[in-house]
Amino acid sequence: MRKHSLILWPTLVLSMLLAACSHNNKGAKATASKNGAASQNAVAPEVHHHKTVLILLDKTASVKDQNTVFSEAIRKIVNSLHAGDRFRLALITGESDADFDFVASLDLPKPPPYNPLETNEAVYKDTLAQQKDERKKKVAELFQKVDDALKAKPTAQSTDLFGALYASSLFFDRVKDQKILVILSDMIEEDANWRFNHVRWNDHLRKVILAHEKKLGLIPNMSGICVYVVGAKAPSLEMLQNIRFFWTQYFLQAHAGFSPDRYAHTMLYWPPPSNCSDSSGRNI
Repeated sequence: MRKHSLILWPTLVLSMLLAACSHNNKGAKATASKNGAASQNAVAPEVHHHKTVLILLDKTASVKDQNTVFSEAIRKIVNSLHAGDRFRLALITGESDADFDFVASLDLPKPPPYNPLETNEAVYKDTLAQQKDERKKKVAELFQKVDDALKAKPTAQSTDLFGALYASSLFFDRVKDQKILVILSDMIEEDANWRFNHVRWNDHLRKVILAHEKKLGLIPNMSGICVYVVGAKAPSLEMLQNIRFFWTQYFLQAHAGFSPDRYAHTMLYWPPPSNCSDSSGRNI
């Protein structure tokens, strides 16, 4: 019996070792499978894409009693900005292309990089607090400049919307962030060729105006630019609809990210959706 036990002992030990290895291998596979499933189900952290917002403020004689609407829209936009976003304000005048310049601007700094192994927590929090205080100061200064621009008397009797849009497209050519153009205007073009509030609107006239402006190079490529219109207004509902339809066709030809439901008297659908810059807007 003792001899047989000595012979069987190595075999028994080997069997036990093989069983243990098999058990550990199954456990490892189960853990890997569980971790893999958890990885697949994990939600990716939200990534904020920095945006540049350009506002065109109509300061011509045709725009009246809109300061409250314009001020509310600007404040809504500025208060929605995140770190790394940029804001610019330019005026629509009688010669918007030649006059194009920024009367107010704001650049919000990006937060400092954070590395849990290297970053000093106290210093990092102090930096964030300083940025927050600086933001409040810059925003207050911006709102003061905006108020000054709104209170200023109209600078021109004519309204050059086409020139303003052309100049805006040139500005956005240099921008790599999400591009958002907000037009604060009644959208009534008044120049040597057209007076939108006096013409008799029909399909033929719309085509004539678009062909004329295209020939002059004033229907630029606005691809990738999300467009909002705030302050749309006209003497009659019929004229309002006719002008709205004209600009819908204009932005369509310019390949802008535009949808007629973002063309209104007040600011609608803000903040912009992620697909706002797509040229295939709703209801076009």
